[in-house]
This record gives sequence, structure tokens and C-alpha cells, in this order.
Amino acid sequence: MKNLFQRTLVALVFVPLFLALVRWGGVPGFALLVLPVSLMAQFEFYRMFLGEKDSRRVRAALVNGSLVLAGFWGVSDGRLSGEALLTLLGLGSLGLLVFCAVYADDEDFSGHFPLFATGILYIPFSLGFLILLRSLPGGSGLIVYLVGMTWIVDIFAYAFGSILGRVPLAPILSPKKTWEGAVGGVAGGLLWTYATHRFFTPSVPLGDLIGAAFALSIVGQAGDLAESSFKRTAKVKDSGGLIPGHGGFLDKIDSLLFNGVAFYAFLVFFEGYSIRFWV
Repeated sequence: MKNLFQRTLVALVFVPLFLALVRWGGVPGFALLVLPVSLMAQFEFYRMFLGEKDSRRVRAALVNGSLVLAGFWGVSDGRLSGEALLTLLGLGSLGLLVFCAVYADDEDFSGHFPLFATGILYIPFSLGFLILLRSLPGGSGLIVYLVGMTWIVDIFAYAFGSILGRVPLAPILSPKKTWEGAVGGVAGGLLWTYATHRFFTPSVPLGDLIGAAFALSIVGQAGDLAESSFKRTAKVKDSGGLIPGHGGFLDKIDSLLFNGVAFYAFLVFFEGYSIRFWV
């Protein structure tokens, strides 16, 4: 009961804030929402493996991740080209590599650079595609559709798995997840897509979106399993505990990290949405 109360309270606070920033904040407002979420999730990712160690290198990686998001923001409003973004990513990676090497220790002579690079690619780089999504025509609706669908898939997967679950989906990574829950999650994603199409994504043909929703429902659950593999390796139950009743920030966006990239790719390669920033 306490957990349910905490979850409800968090939803009542954050959902209106999220919707307001997405609807009226434009790309800048949305980017300012993504930035702290990215920083907290990235910090949780490093802390899972390192604890309180390597704080200096963690800070350097967080700065690098913030610059990645700033680069995506610059691309979204035309101030940076795609080539400039790739150049910044390369320079940032090399700079972080040198920093990690200089402050390496006897435990890891790479200075944990592979871990820090993975965290940057996994979290801020993936979240950058949400900023690009928001900058597309009808971007606010695209974001609300995607976040809502990811959330609905998670709810349906949990409900179907709890009631009907018999066959384990990935017993080593996440023993409680089942194939029945995964199928329920896909069904929830399709229902959400059909019910909200004309409100949030009217410019995308319904048939195309149904196909995308089927794929996204699977991709998002794969993202959940990916985080489960990290947590299993780090021997932790949750990525953090800063969101009452929900765990950590990374726990809440693990599916969205995969879905944001996949949905943007679908819109660009199959629906002809603009990729003008590569020009």
C-alpha cells in the first residue's frame, strides 16, 4: 500500500510537469527536462559498478554526457550539422580516454574508460534522439505517444506476467519476466497505438504505425532486459532509490533508451521525416 501511494504521488507530480514541458516548452524546455534525467541515470549506472570510487572520472564522464546532449540540441535547431556532432563525439571520447588514462589505478589501467564510454553511449547518446524527435513536425505528440506507449507496454507486461505468466522469458537475467508477459506488453502497445493515433500521431499512417508499435513493444522490452543484465552483473536490485516507489531514474527510462532511437529511425527511414541536419 505504501509503495502504491508513493507511485501515485510521484505520478501526480511528474506527469503534469512532463506534459507541460513537452507541450509548451518547445525543444529547449524538453532538452532541459532530458538533461537532469540523463545525468541522474548516467550517475546511477556508474555507481552500480563503482560505488563511491573514481568520483573524478565519473564527473568527467557526466560532463562529456552533458556535452553530447548539448550537441543533439544544437543539431535539432540547425546550429550544428551532423558532421559537427560526430566530430564533437569523437573529440569528447578521445578527451575522456586521455583523462581516464592519466588517472588510472592499479585496479584498472584503462581508468575504467570502457565503462564510462558505455554509459555515455547507453544513456545521453540514446536520449539525444528524443530531443531530435521533439524537433520534428508534430514533435510534442510524437514524444507523448512514445513515452505513453513505452509505459503501457510495461504495465501490460507486468499485469499479464503476474496473472498468466508461466514460461520464463530470460530466467538468468530477470527470473520474473515471462513470455506471456512479453506478449501482453505487445498487445498493450498495439492497443495504445490504435486508441491514440488521431490525437498524437495523425500524420503517420495508422497501418505503418501499427507495424512500428509491434516492433517498438519488443525493442522496449529488450531495453528492459539490457538494464537487467547490467544490474545482474553489478549485483544490485535497482539502479537507485531517488524516485519513491519506482527505484532509480535508469529503472524508469531503460525501455525508452532503446525505443527513442528505434522510433526516430522508423520516422526517418520509413516515413520520410526530415534529416536536414546532415546537409
